[in-house]
Amino acid sequence: MATEWSQTVLTGLTNPSPELFRSLATEIDEKRKTLLRIIEIFGPNLTNAELSIRQNALGLIVGILENVKRDTLTEPEISSLADFLCSRLLDHKQLMSQTLRGLNFLVKMEKFREDPQQIIDNLTENVHVLSLPRLDRLNVYALFEALVDRFPAELEKMGSNLLMRYITCMDGEHEPRNLLIVFRTFFKIVRKFDVGPLAETAFDVIACYFPIDNPTAQGDVQENLREAVTVGLRRCLTASPKFAKYCFPLILEKLLSDSNDAKVESLNTLVALCEEGLPVKPDLVEHLSSVWIQLRREILAPPSDSVEDAAVKALTSVTVLLSRGSQEGEESVNSFVTKVLAETEQFLRKPEVQLQQPAGKMLQAVAGGSVEACGRIADATLPLTVRLLMEHQRSDDRIALLNVMVLILKAMGQVSTGGHMDEDERTSVAVFYQSLIGQSPQSMVNCMAINGLALMLKIRAPQPFIQHDRVEQICETLLNGVMGYENSGVVDEATNFFKVVGEVEDEAYIFGKLIPRLFEYIKNREVLPLPVRLLDLATALLRTPRPKRSSDFIDTLIERVRFNDERGPYVPSMKMYLDIIATYVEGVNGPGEALSLHQQVLFPTLRSAIHAATSEDTSGFQDISILLSLSRIYRNIVSHMDKETYGNLIKTLDTMYLRGDTSYRHEIGRGDNLGDKLLPSAFRPLEKPYVTTHTRCISILTSIVCSAPRDFSLGYGQWLKRVLRQLMETCCLCADEQSSVFAAQCIGGLVNRMEDEKMVKECLGDLLDSADLAKARTQERRYTRVIIWITKGLVVRSQPDTIIRQLTDMIIVRLKNQKSGAEAADGLRVILEDSAFVLTPQMNAVISPLYRQKFFLQTLPMLLQSFDQNSEADKTWIQRNHLVALSHLLRCVPQFVTKAFMPKVVPLLLHSLSSDNADLLLSTLTSFEELLLESAADASTTLDTANIPPLIERLLDLSATSTNMEVRVAAVRTLGFVATQCPAPALLPYRVKVLKTLLKVLDDKKRRVREAAVEARGIWCLLSSSTGKGG
Repeated sequence: MATEWSQTVLTGLTNPSPELFRSLATEIDEKRKTLLRIIEIFGPNLTNAELSIRQNALGLIVGILENVKRDTLTEPEISSLADFLCSRLLDHKQLMSQTLRGLNFLVKMEKFREDPQQIIDNLTENVHVLSLPRLDRLNVYALFEALVDRFPAELEKMGSNLLMRYITCMDGEHEPRNLLIVFRTFFKIVRKFDVGPLAETAFDVIACYFPIDNPTAQGDVQENLREAVTVGLRRCLTASPKFAKYCFPLILEKLLSDSNDAKVESLNTLVALCEEGLPVKPDLVEHLSSVWIQLRREILAPPSDSVEDAAVKALTSVTVLLSRGSQEGEESVNSFVTKVLAETEQFLRKPEVQLQQPAGKMLQAVAGGSVEACGRIADATLPLTVRLLMEHQRSDDRIALLNVMVLILKAMGQVSTGGHMDEDERTSVAVFYQSLIGQSPQSMVNCMAINGLALMLKIRAPQPFIQHDRVEQICETLLNGVMGYENSGVVDEATNFFKVVGEVEDEAYIFGKLIPRLFEYIKNREVLPLPVRLLDLATALLRTPRPKRSSDFIDTLIERVRFNDERGPYVPSMKMYLDIIATYVEGVNGPGEALSLHQQVLFPTLRSAIHAATSEDTSGFQDISILLSLSRIYRNIVSHMDKETYGNLIKTLDTMYLRGDTSYRHEIGRGDNLGDKLLPSAFRPLEKPYVTTHTRCISILTSIVCSAPRDFSLGYGQWLKRVLRQLMETCCLCADEQSSVFAAQCIGGLVNRMEDEKMVKECLGDLLDSADLAKARTQERRYTRVIIWITKGLVVRSQPDTIIRQLTDMIIVRLKNQKSGAEAADGLRVILEDSAFVLTPQMNAVISPLYRQKFFLQTLPMLLQSFDQNSEADKTWIQRNHLVALSHLLRCVPQFVTKAFMPKVVPLLLHSLSSDNADLLLSTLTSFEELLLESAADASTTLDTANIPPLIERLLDLSATSTNMEVRVAAVRTLGFVATQCPAPALLPYRVKVLKTLLKVLDDKKRRVREAAVEARGIWCLLSSSTGKGG
């Protein structure tokens, strides 16, 4: 047996394989053999005069080291192997690659105890690194990094000699992939060990790479690699405070470059250097004048936006560093701020807009660096700018100065300081800004003034910049004028101001004065449709969460909600009232507040809604938007209720919806007058004859029963069975289409909350198979809608595959039904798209992650199989239904999920391009765009060459003849993607035809089509045998 095993090892020398390496490694890991015993078998081969024999033997050792566990080898084995591998560094260069790999594997062994200095010495003395291939050089750098990481204490004894040894190895490396590890290891060595007298030498070596040039190859991978190398080099240049004296001159030199990339990287390096802190501050002070001159130049006359942004950021970093330290830091930053103020004041005083804005950016950058700098700049600049604003009357001059003030106010907000101005000075600034508001309602000055006041309002430390009394006056000014402003920008700024008020002012003012004042204005204009800006203002005030907030104003709103009002213009105002209430209840703080809102909001509005539904005057209540706003309110309240309160509410709904009793005796302990009035016109939303105003109240039922608290179980008792059965009948048999949708959504929401599979199966049997509902199931389209929403409720919670597969099959079968085919095709969109009305996280629905991907993987094969089973004699509408369903399925899941199926799907997509359905065409063209873009990052495109000719022909036809503009634009754009992502040889035969067709498209009457045609035609003009995908 031993002889046989030895023969296997020797055979592996001539025919090595990964399986043999893993087998031998397993023998060693399980202690059945030792590595030294294996080496003894082929030991003579390691010193054989024949190079190929030595190479095979060494490869066997390296293969075993690669597969053996890190804790298996003993110290003596590791020591022997280390000595042997180091000696192989002197052998033939063809053995170098295996030797370096073996050392890398060996160093990572847990019991490696060899002297790391000895290995480094062998590397640097016996290996000429730069003459090695790229991967071998990479192994050298990886070996250095592994030793530095594992043995910092031992390597510290080498002192600066370690850095010199490393520089000897890496100096001259140019491959970007190798530079990643080169820079990383260099940084570690400089950070961990003393560089001693080698600081200048080390910096010069690494500075030769600065800045990193753009690689010739393009693409995301190359760009990411360049960015990683750039960051690594930047860390090396700032790795030691000893580098600062050399780094500042290098930065200043590169800032004189003509390359914008070099300037941006120099400025980013300056930021990184300043972030090193106090050790580099003396060097910064030494070069401060030159640094300021360069930064000022790049901000005043920036060659590009990226350079300007980088210069502004660098100026802030310089200020931050100067401000560090106690007394010395204060003196440094004061001196610097004085210089900045002296040089920027002249730009502010000159009526040259092109200089004022850069001056403002410089002031903002310096002010954002420290509290002291910001205070001094604010004290000097704000009063000066106000005086200049008084002197200049031209709008352009004022806007430029106001822009400067906005920048400084932003800096004050960032560092949380109001400067050293006294209260009178701050008030004078605010008063002046307030005075600007009324000067010209349509002026840009108004926008800037309101924006400035909002920024002042945010400044709260060490004390509010604007006192409360002044805030009240400003709010009154805006409320008096905001509805009259015709400029939407002014209204937006005013809304933003009120949002800030809602964030910083106390609840007593907001809910006690400001909101009542807003509603007073609403009341005075009630006879007219209210502008949407009122809702925006109320939303801005109410959206900020508050621990203590008053809901007294809601009573006023509820009084104004009259569902049975016959005045048509009142409906938008009523919806606005409801939307304001909905905004308030979005911030419900737990069951306590939910109970309060139940009594204050839900019960009164529900009673009024039912009254309107059963009365003769229902003009306001018939509007779907009113019902949706009500549902939004109820969802937010109910989802936060406790179990007891919700249980009582369910009893209320049972009495109202199933029994038709609207007297509310169960709620208030007695019959009320309103309930008695309702008795002659009983409320029967789930029973025949289906009255539209009654059945539309199912939307209210849905918002309540489908928003049950997470810890409340509806079970599947007699009550829920009855509700589901009646909802099923109503969905299928009622006359109103919208009521049918509401009922189907309610069924889906209830099924989603069922707790176990047994309960779900029983429910499906009752709804889909029960003889009692046979009449409802004869309404094919409506019945399909119920199946779709049941499927959605179960798919969202990731019900077991058997149930989902059964329901999905029922939907796909109905694609061949002329009555329900369109509904079934659209059903896949319903299942996969989010619904704002039901099955949302806010309604406590059970939602599983990645449910769309799971449903796609299960449904697509079934859909493709159904399509393949269609015969040529089948009606065109059957194929169209399948294609519409497929487009929905592809559009609603990420591209990476669909990629594996695209070879099967592409022929169907090509078939879809023959449809006359605009939505289907747009969806299909979008799928082709995504497919082609995906192939840009992958050499193996899923668009087969055989599919290219029919695709081009159909795209040309759509580009020229489609009556839908969006389809024409998408078709032309896809033609451009075809030219860039498909193989050029397959495209060249169609080049002339495409160019002729696109020439005609250039005369299209729609500008968007013409623009797309210009771009696509330019791409096809440049097409040649050397272009295109893979060219």
